[in-house]
Amino acid sequence: MSCHGPNGFGNAPAQFPRLAGQHAQYTAAQLRAYQSGARHHPEDHLNAMPGIVGYMTEVEIDAVAEYIAGLH
Repeated sequence: MSCHGPNGFGNAPAQFPRLAGQHAQYTAAQLRAYQSGARHHPEDHLNAMPGIVGYMTEVEIDAVAEYIAGLH
């Protein structure tokens, strides 16, 4: 919520993208890619995603992805 906003609309000044309404399968795949190291950010030293998803279980990733898909 602090990065992508409470409604998932993103944070333009910080350049965090909108997540609201993304398909759950896509979001889960991206979270898993961050977790495995397959997805990288151009400025990895600024990217918190690998550290965040590193502690998440498969069930938690799926739950977050479903939650994001329901944001409007």
